[in-house]
Amino acid sequence: MGSITSDKPDPTEFTPHLYPPFPSDTQPVAHLDTFSLAQLKSGDLAEQARLFETCKTRGFFYLDFTNTPAASLPEEAENIGRLSEEVFRLPMEEKTKYTLTNQKPNSILGYKVAGWTKTDAKGTPDTAEFMNVGKDDILDNPTRTPVALPELLLRPENRSLLARYQTTCQRTGLDLMSILATQMGLPADIFEDKHRLHQPSDDHVRMTKGPPRKNTSMPEIQTPGHTDFGTITILFNWLGGLQVWSEPSRGNFHQMFDGAQSGTRAAEWLWVKPKAGHAIVNLGDAAVKFSGGILCSGRHRVVPAPGEQGLFPRYSIVYFVRPEDKTVLKRLTGGDVPPIEEGKEEPELTAQQWIIQQSLALRDGVAKGKVEA
Repeated sequence: MGSITSDKPDPTEFTPHLYPPFPSDTQPVAHLDTFSLAQLKSGDLAEQARLFETCKTRGFFYLDFTNTPAASLPEEAENIGRLSEEVFRLPMEEKTKYTLTNQKPNSILGYKVAGWTKTDAKGTPDTAEFMNVGKDDILDNPTRTPVALPELLLRPENRSLLARYQTTCQRTGLDLMSILATQMGLPADIFEDKHRLHQPSDDHVRMTKGPPRKNTSMPEIQTPGHTDFGTITILFNWLGGLQVWSEPSRGNFHQMFDGAQSGTRAAEWLWVKPKAGHAIVNLGDAAVKFSGGILCSGRHRVVPAPGEQGLFPRYSIVYFVRPEDKTVLKRLTGGDVPPIEEGKEEPELTAQQWIIQQSLALRDGVAKGKVEA
């Protein structure tokens, strides 16, 4: 086990302009499709069909925002990255005032200290810290219980930045889901009343910081293998470290810590290269449930970046579009969505219940909540 050394000063800040390129010899790499949001929204039927195929077979893709009202999103993600650097520099005693479970029972909003989730069946702790900033608290929506946030995030300029970002990501996610709905023969607006911006939900911006790589062997896990709990996720990251599982998930939502648990020897973790100016978008559990398994969610995890990139702390900015708290997660009816098999009952959990259940499974390092699509 060799340690990472460098003659360069150890960088400690969010500095995308200084990051070395993703190592060309890093393998295996996931080959993700790239889509233009402008082209998709223009009504290009061939591109919309291609998006649908990607979401049926992989559930992960790159998204280009050029020539759209969301064109500033990559820049605003960098601004939130710089803000997150300030957040994570706060003293630990200050950050832990906002710890997830200090806020309210089973909360997923607020600060997650490194080590809160488990990365394997042995209970090995993760190494990343999060700050989950709920849209309801930034937009002053009615909430179950308001979540306290550091004063830094509530300064007018920062609150405005977060509000713009949350609103734009929410709209982008629903625009993509509208295209997928049409491809499934469903009304284009079928997801709108399940994801209203001003109704209580667990939609949030996640600021993440993972430590630099410690050694040259298989690295510690920053975020363990999982599928996202919501409908669609929009991610900006500037360093490698994201890995996707080579098989899609269509309904078995057990947490997976080790590839051997998949039962398929050929399956493996694939590196995802960051792509400048593009988001990485993936579908989550709710999309699988709503579509009766037509759509798939991508199982993924995060490790320190490879090669020289691993000398840097890894920041990422994620937005989770999730159904409203009261929305029941079950398959839609109509179009090409397959009906539930005769004699088979479909569990009916609300989005709020589902998200809490899966979040606790990650925290406790156990497989919970197997709910078939």
